[in-house]
Amino acid sequence: MFSDYVDIRRGAEIKTGLERIKACLNYLGNPQKKYKSVLITGTNGKGSVTFYLSNLACKFTDYKIGRYISPHLILWNERFVINEMPVDGQFLEDFSYDTLKKIESFENQSNVKLTTFEVYTVIAFYLFAKEKVDIAFWEIGMGGRLDATNVVDSEEVLCSVITNVSMEHTDYLGDGIEQIAHEKAGIIKENNHAVTGASGAALDVIRKEAKNLNVNLISPGFADDILYSEKNIKIALAAWEVISQKIKTRESSDKKEFLKSLQFPGRFQLLKEHKILLDGAHNPAGAVELRKMLDNYCTDKKIVYILGILDKDFKGFINNLISKNSLVVCVEPKSKRATSKELLSDYLTEHDCKSFVCKDLKEAIDTARKFEHDLIVITGSLYLVGEALELVTKWSQWLTCKSARFS
Repeated sequence: MFSDYVDIRRGAEIKTGLERIKACLNYLGNPQKKYKSVLITGTNGKGSVTFYLSNLACKFTDYKIGRYISPHLILWNERFVINEMPVDGQFLEDFSYDTLKKIESFENQSNVKLTTFEVYTVIAFYLFAKEKVDIAFWEIGMGGRLDATNVVDSEEVLCSVITNVSMEHTDYLGDGIEQIAHEKAGIIKENNHAVTGASGAALDVIRKEAKNLNVNLISPGFADDILYSEKNIKIALAAWEVISQKIKTRESSDKKEFLKSLQFPGRFQLLKEHKILLDGAHNPAGAVELRKMLDNYCTDKKIVYILGILDKDFKGFINNLISKNSLVVCVEPKSKRATSKELLSDYLTEHDCKSFVCKDLKEAIDTARKFEHDLIVITGSLYLVGEALELVTKWSQWLTCKSARFS
């Protein structure tokens, strides 16, 4: 598989800076200039808002729509979506290898080497241009200012969106909310429009940056007890109002209901027949929002948790999500960055929870089912959620059957 080939040869190294990818895209004829773009970043909710916006564009316009997200849950082609269909796996494999040859030619001439994420992002820019996409929606990988997706000029950007800001990736983005907000505000384009759901000190930073760039910043207000699913919809609708002023759309009064009807895989996704709920919350702020959702929808449910976390603030995550005396089964997501399941279990025991350690997710689900429960909640990592989808559903077969094929 192409993604495995690239991962093995290039690894998971993170290198900040836009010089490499800008030079490579210039070598390829600047495909990012062939269509309009919308950039979406945020500590949490950026994937959902990207999903909502691309679905609105498909539903209420006649344009050809692209969407680029990361990470994928099961199959690599989930990252590359055209008109709400993942690009056909074999087509994407062939296209990616052909594009990689061009990338390697550039690298040999310029004596630079792109990271794995930069390679994927170049492929997305080039693919959308070759497939004559009209509008592309880009989920920022990390931060914003120096993320590989942030190479689109103001002339091509319809709107920039910052969902929210909390502590994350402090090794790269800074060790304070203001610094992280500054990095995320880097996707705002001069003389353009932006929408944010940020608050407090982060909002102050974003407002200052917007003012400096002569940007019309929209900040929809939220009630203190608003659920994150509702917040993401409100942010998406605010951004859509901006976007719809710049493109031709079909007017409709049911946009909010349409978004409520959608299910973004792995985000508070109920697999009813299995009594399993999946949520990709993976940091302390996400744990707070998941706790609110569970308190709102599952107050009378006996819950067993299956928890697997990457190299995150696992103590903050557990403190914000899991109450004392809970039953928790600990596993490690399939990632080199996984936090030790024994470390999770030890902390949960200190937290007055009953915890168990399992060698893999299948054993964890089997273990969780042995206890009296109404619901098994699998959370802590999108990698774990993707593994769960593949394990307990026919999701990978659905993706294979429903992929879009292009010629």
